[in-house]
Amino acid sequence: MDDRSTGVARAAWAAVEPEARAMFRRIWETPELGMMEYEAEAALSAWLSDHGFAVTRGVCGLPTAFKAVRSSGEAGPVLGFMAEYDALPGQGNRLEPLRAPDGKRAGHACGHNIIAGAAAGGAIAARHTMEELGLEGTIVCLGAPAEEILWGKIALLRAGAFDGIDVLFANHADYQTGAVSRPCLSCISTEFVFSGVSGHGGSRRSRNALDAAELFVQSMERLRAHQFNDAVIGHVLRFAGYMPSITPDETRLWLTVRHECFERAEEVYNGILPIAHDAAKYTATSVKEMLISASRGYLPNHAVNRVLFRNMEAVGPPAWDDADETFMRRLAESRGPGRDFAWDRGLGFHTEGCDPFGQDDGEASWRIPLARVNWSNPLGVLFHNWALTAASGHESQFKGGCFAGESMALAAVDLLGDPSRIAAAKDELADRVGGRALSPPRCGGFDAMTRNPESFWDGVWLSDDRLGP
Repeated sequence: MDDRSTGVARAAWAAVEPEARAMFRRIWETPELGMMEYEAEAALSAWLSDHGFAVTRGVCGLPTAFKAVRSSGEAGPVLGFMAEYDALPGQGNRLEPLRAPDGKRAGHACGHNIIAGAAAGGAIAARHTMEELGLEGTIVCLGAPAEEILWGKIALLRAGAFDGIDVLFANHADYQTGAVSRPCLSCISTEFVFSGVSGHGGSRRSRNALDAAELFVQSMERLRAHQFNDAVIGHVLRFAGYMPSITPDETRLWLTVRHECFERAEEVYNGILPIAHDAAKYTATSVKEMLISASRGYLPNHAVNRVLFRNMEAVGPPAWDDADETFMRRLAESRGPGRDFAWDRGLGFHTEGCDPFGQDDGEASWRIPLARVNWSNPLGVLFHNWALTAASGHESQFKGGCFAGESMALAAVDLLGDPSRIAAAKDELADRVGGRALSPPRCGGFDAMTRNPESFWDGVWLSDDRLGP
């Protein structure tokens, strides 16, 4: 990209940056659970509409999803910016460097308030630059709910919301700053519902649903070391009974299986599934498997991420100052003295290793080249923890989001000016997929998630969707 184009893009971002910062704050102050992000979706849709985007709300039948589109000319690439804006349950915290619950049901302990503002702001800046420079193309901002349960983007992908997009841009806080072109973990997520018969807990009762769930967990843990110690398996009992004097007639267990290789995650999951049915059989109960989602991890794409990294270098890393470091050090210390504070202040092109998390846009990356920008927070500030909720409302992370939004805007303009780089990214994608047949995007509980999402978070939802054979 020449100096004039860079200058126009940077000026466009500078004009929109105050609005992006206001959006970071607005979404942080009103955290909402997945599929219930009504205020965030409305605010982002209105912002994009004010900047000339044609916005479709409730796209593909998801009430808190949107698709904002702006085209220039009659041809050119279609570039997608992905926004996510759900918060995590139980992680509410005030903007203080200590555990200070704010009484809210959720908190932005993964920084989605910033991801959303950076994505929408980057799309807006790219749109204005595209038109000022007379470039042809289309800018799309996809608003996807429920990322924390790896659901929203998979549902949108399955329903066709990503159709026609040539390149995707993603952004996230992390422990490194730069362009990320490496895998993360695939994830299969399911809720098991064990059903028995209720009765007075003072008598000897069989058909106890809690017995079944506990037997399932104990058996699975005993087998883990010998059968599937290469996978990351997590679970939580979402409902285990009302009181000791009532034998539970229902227990719900939410299980996730993670592995770098999606096919291995499926294999492990299908090995665990019979254990659940055996636990039900031995306790004279029944079990129902309800799929939440199955998502591949990121498919690296060096070609498009090199374009992103070159534009990150033009922007420069976030200019964190002493006040930012003071807040972050106090935040890390509040979790326990002596924690490693290391904070990545440079820029890197990260290709080695596998990130130990899952993302639902990983599923999309196997079909569309994806470029991802990270900004860092210190090692002592954990994700999915109240400390990250506090950090996500702080100026230090706002600087990271602005770095991400500007970098994505510049990279989009770069690709609009030279679409041959998109062709190279698509060629790399095809080489990495290697001709393998991809299973379709899989997510469950569509009716519950879209019509009564509260039932999911209350642990009373029902679905007939399954992953197992």
